[in-house]
Amino acid sequence: CMLTYAYLKSSLIQPFSCVSDGCTEIIGGHVVSPHSWPYMAAIQRKNLTVCGGALVERQWVLTAAHCELNEPEVRVVLGAHQASIAEKEQQIFKVMRYFPYPQFDRSSKENDIMLLKLNGIAKQNKYVRTLSLPDSYEDTKPGTMCKVAGWGVTSSGKPSKYLQETTLKIVDRKTCQRKYKKYTKITSNMLCALGKKLYSKRDACQGDSGGPLICADRYSGIVSFGKGKRCGRRDMPGVYTRLTEKYIDWIKKIISLDRDP
Repeated sequence: CMLTYAYLKSSLIQPFSCVSDGCTEIIGGHVVSPHSWPYMAAIQRKNLTVCGGALVERQWVLTAAHCELNEPEVRVVLGAHQASIAEKEQQIFKVMRYFPYPQFDRSSKENDIMLLKLNGIAKQNKYVRTLSLPDSYEDTKPGTMCKVAGWGVTSSGKPSKYLQETTLKIVDRKTCQRKYKKYTKITSNMLCALGKKLYSKRDACQGDSGGPLICADRYSGIVSFGKGKRCGRRDMPGVYTRLTEKYIDWIKKIISLDRDP
């Protein structure tokens, strides 16, 4: 199923994060087989999942920079299927440090990527595992099939209790730019994806921001934003931060400079 976009009254361009109610959802998706996304992180405030993320090293989660999380009650839940309740497989951390990409632009959503350093080291097992960063930097071609997951808002308009996933197809940037027109510039640091069937609504939505986009079994992008009040509009692609060489070099540099002795 698809994730829905967060509705921000101030702007037509909306991050897939929630405003105040922690809404998160995938539109047109289905509940995943439990723990089939072992690298998936639920980033929560007051027990509500406000963003997703991926465990990229045992103490580091990669998410979107627009997920404004600098609050003491933020926690990161790993190994969850139903993120809002305590499950024995879960490992729960606080965030020790936030590293938004230095050139993140809130209005254009360019460089929408952030690293979170956890206050402990995740124990890897069948429920919790790191997701490898891509080892090649070529662009993800239009037509490539991808999947995305999250606990965000679903077509019911409410956050999903269980982790949901949906299948999407990469759309070329020119087509995507025509859809976004003057609202924002679709750059080579972004990927656009749409439900694979023209008549099925699939998308990421509020609360899904920051989660990983997996294309052809490769970590390719991060849920970033959409347009309009509703997620999952049939002809409106969602936009994802593309994991480019520039970002991967930055991730590796931050992790190596801030590694605990």
